[in-house]
Amino acid sequence: MRRKLGSVAIYLPLCIIIIITLFPIYWMINTSLKFDKENLVFPPIFIPKELTSSNYFSVIESGGGPPLINSVVISLASTFITIFIAIPAAYSLARLNPKWGDNLALWILSNRMLPPIATVIPLFLFLRTLGLLDTHLGLVIVYVAYNLPFAVWMLRGFLAEIPRDLEEAALVDGCSRLAALARILLPVITAGIVTTIIFCLIFSWNEFLYATILTRLNAKTVTVQISKYYGIRGLVWGEMSALSTLATIPVLVLSLLVQKYIVRGMTFGMVKG
Repeated sequence: MRRKLGSVAIYLPLCIIIIITLFPIYWMINTSLKFDKENLVFPPIFIPKELTSSNYFSVIESGGGPPLINSVVISLASTFITIFIAIPAAYSLARLNPKWGDNLALWILSNRMLPPIATVIPLFLFLRTLGLLDTHLGLVIVYVAYNLPFAVWMLRGFLAEIPRDLEEAALVDGCSRLAALARILLPVITAGIVTTIIFCLIFSWNEFLYATILTRLNAKTVTVQISKYYGIRGLVWGEMSALSTLATIPVLVLSLLVQKYIVRGMTFGMVKG
């Protein structure tokens, strides 16, 4: 009896947390599959009386497809460039022991602490001068600049956890530092790289402020498009929820596919010996 009560005491709070966490996702999908008349009634209908896919077709017909493609292109490009730059930068901070290396790493991270709203006007003027407003390249540059400090800090921590003996053995065997990094260190921190990629990708995919101010039509992302669904009677909940569901699926599927790498990356270096 006591064991059953103990199990209930452990799993009941866990079940409550899971329900609270998953309910917004359920409600978003639920709203996307209902007609407008059911979305606007009170009290709300938790189980639709009749399902419909018309909201998804309406999203595609009303121009929801191009913003999704823009988000995919901008997110993937900015994440790839960020990781490509962050790996050698993190390696130099972790292995080459530059003067004031710890202070330099902290300064790099401090750039991420700057509120985005404080930089949006200078970035707007900068991109306007270069003719990059409402372009994929302009938004990619902004996302790379914002993600790079976080990526460098994360990868530096993963590289610092690797024993120097592995790299020194490779150098003795004739490898250059670049070859040792590519053949020895990077395979060891694969989980850390994947974790960093996921975090950068999620930020680029979900970002709203920069995308709103720095784009108009050609490079408009899905987060901006979601905010455009309003009409005479107010928000168009069905179409907004449908596009939100479509925007959630890619990141959710990707996170589930690389879940083991994320867990391994977040716990990297915690257990030794």
